Amino acid sequence: MIISKCNDGKTIYKSWRENGEKKYTLEEFRPYFYVKEDAHEPREYKASKYITRNFEYIRGEWLNINKQPLKRVYVESSFDIRKAKDMFGSSFEADVPHHFRYCVDELDEMPEYNMRKWYWDMEWQQGGEHHDEITVIVVYDNYDKQYYQWAWFPNYEGEEYLHFDNEKEMLESFMRTMIVKDPDMLIAWFGHFADIPKLLERVCAVGLNPLIMSPTGHIKGIKKSKDGFSFLYGEKGFNAIEQPINGRITLSLDLAFERQWNDSQRGTLPSMSLDYISQEVLGKKKLVSEKFPDPNEFYRRAWLEDTETYLKYALVDVELMVEIDETNYCSEAILSLQRLLKAPFDACFYASHMGSIYFMRNAWWKAPTGEKVDKRKTYEGAMIYDPSSENTNGLHLNVAAFDFAGLYPSMMIARNISFETKSVEPTEFGVNILTPRDFSPVTREHMLYYKTDELGLLPRAVLELKNLRNDYKRLMREARESGNGEYAKWYNNQMAVKRLMASFYGIVAFQGFGWADVDLAASITASAREAIRLAAFKAKEME
Repeated sequence: MIISKCNDGKTIYKSWRENGEKKYTLEEFRPYFYVKEDAHEPREYKASKYITRNFEYIRGEWLNINKQPLKRVYVESSFDIRKAKDMFGSSFEADVPHHFRYCVDELDEMPEYNMRKWYWDMEWQQGGEHHDEITVIVVYDNYDKQYYQWAWFPNYEGEEYLHFDNEKEMLESFMRTMIVKDPDMLIAWFGHFADIPKLLERVCAVGLNPLIMSPTGHIKGIKKSKDGFSFLYGEKGFNAIEQPINGRITLSLDLAFERQWNDSQRGTLPSMSLDYISQEVLGKKKLVSEKFPDPNEFYRRAWLEDTETYLKYALVDVELMVEIDETNYCSEAILSLQRLLKAPFDACFYASHMGSIYFMRNAWWKAPTGEKVDKRKTYEGAMIYDPSSENTNGLHLNVAAFDFAGLYPSMMIARNISFETKSVEPTEFGVNILTPRDFSPVTREHMLYYKTDELGLLPRAVLELKNLRNDYKRLMREARESGNGEYAKWYNNQMAVKRLMASFYGIVAFQGFGWADVDLAASITASAREAIRLAAFKAKEME
């Protein structure tokens, strides 16, 4: 599903497919945040130098973690929240993006369907009279199972290639096809850094309207004036998870592949170039021109002097992307996580985004607004053994290795470590005393207590997700044995659950974020170190 915020700061675009047919709605959803119930109530706020807008206050049964009552503060536009929240002493959830908030409040489920994907790549001229002009665009449409190619050549009179007389005509045809085919997802390699900004830059340069590529008529970085359109970002490009074309998902396949690779724990990749990755995972390389084996010469001259190879080169790049994605489940893995979270696509990359959406749905309290932290608190993290100090250097026989299954999540369960179970004083039910400083004198300021009379949010979430992952793993094994073609689906689903669980520690450790709690982070790492030491002692006993 595609969830996009619109340019007015209060409308949400939502689209999906039913039997392959595109459906969409535009829903007005007023942005809001929370303040303490006894906070002062200013009537107006300055949305801009010239515009004054009104607050609206709603009282309900909302609480912070200290069980203090809160009230909801509505503003006219999501762009106003940053200024509006500063009029109160403190605020809650004012840092939640507008389309994230919509999903938490309004989406109970996210249907699974086959997204229409466009894998695409472009080449542009480097040097010469037509420097920086796009020369060829290649697309693979997963609905049509077909490749499309647009190219132009100056003064070309043959009929061998589908071609256009100039760049403008080619780009115009490409955009018309995009409107007709209406893809849900645009997938490119380094797309946010290279292909998307270059496409927007050139569409503006030739005098076309780039906004027609967006179903909502909004593209980040595009400015309209009486002289036409201009692209403000230039060569800078976009953040890798940004969604600049409202109403269409954009994915840099290199980022998705890197996540899959890291999850598989197959080591560090020395390069993320398409050439290296395709050789590593497919045993295939990008096409090389016999006439211009030097890449710089190829990009400068092959367009007109080795046209057939040039066009084939662009086509092979897209073929490699399609094969990498289909064999490694890269894009589908993120879509599985999106369905699990019931969240916008851009919420599926950072731990802070994933966790906040999950917690907002499941916590009985509202988290404080995240604020920039000038000085971060330090605490002891992972245990790292020094072989020289442990007298373990040298050759050893009968060596055994052990690993913990989800060490940090397991510690959350074992100690009931959670926001609402933490206590600085012993309680009737508190049993777990932890210190973030190993081998130091334990004083009261080092102690933390976690109540055990009620299961906390963190361990409850971990247990629920572990059970869900086990179900997916069972279905994955059954699919592999039966050959029913659903192995990839269940593999992606269980990996999505694993990623979400793994995000929980990062959330509590990310200082300045609304859900951060250094005490919890320190307790988790201290518990993990204790578990590792206990395992080491048991191993020595077995000698």
